[in-house]
Amino acid sequence: MDRNDIEITDIDIRDSFRYAGRVFHGLDELKRVAFKDSDKSVRMQKSPYVVIIEHLYPCFDSEDYANENRYYQNYYFTTDRKKAERICEETVTGYTFTGKPQLYPILEPAFSMGKIEEHHLPYIYYHGEGSLMQIVQNKNADPKDKITIVRPSSGSGFGSRSLFDPDPEPIACLYGPPPEWKEEPPTLDDEEEDTHNRSWLDILLGKK
Repeated sequence: MDRNDIEITDIDIRDSFRYAGRVFHGLDELKRVAFKDSDKSVRMQKSPYVVIIEHLYPCFDSEDYANENRYYQNYYFTTDRKKAERICEETVTGYTFTGKPQLYPILEPAFSMGKIEEHHLPYIYYHGEGSLMQIVQNKNADPKDKITIVRPSSGSGFGSRSLFDPDPEPIACLYGPPPEWKEEPPTLDDEEEDTHNRSWLDILLGKK
């Protein structure tokens, strides 16, 4: 897939977004609705499907294993139940341990651009910590198969006011509004303008 066709959008973990007619309210809701087949059967779900692939952060000693609770996370979106079933199969069989290639691996966009294929899209990547996650999708995809931001949160990079909020009330000026000209300012006639243009030295010397 051409890298120029891949669209990556940073969003706040509290931002709301829409996919296939359903609105998701941030990362917390994603975590609630996303599933692996080991948790609940695809056949029990309704479209659109959100399947999570996650890997625990690397652990190097017993202290890491006891305390590490961060996961790299990919949330794959689809309206195709067969695709959801294929993704879930990986979460059950563990393709990395059977020697089979992963069809739907964890794909951090910054380091995986060359590995992203069209069948992976769209998905949302979360690093496991921090306030940002990334929407990764085909910029040329049909609108019904794209993730769109619905309402940026107040903490997002979109500013403290959503595009959907009404315009704020104007702030009153302490000294009132600036004066406005009711009519054109006075103009000088030829004689007045000539006097106006004389140098200050002429005026001081009393020259006419």
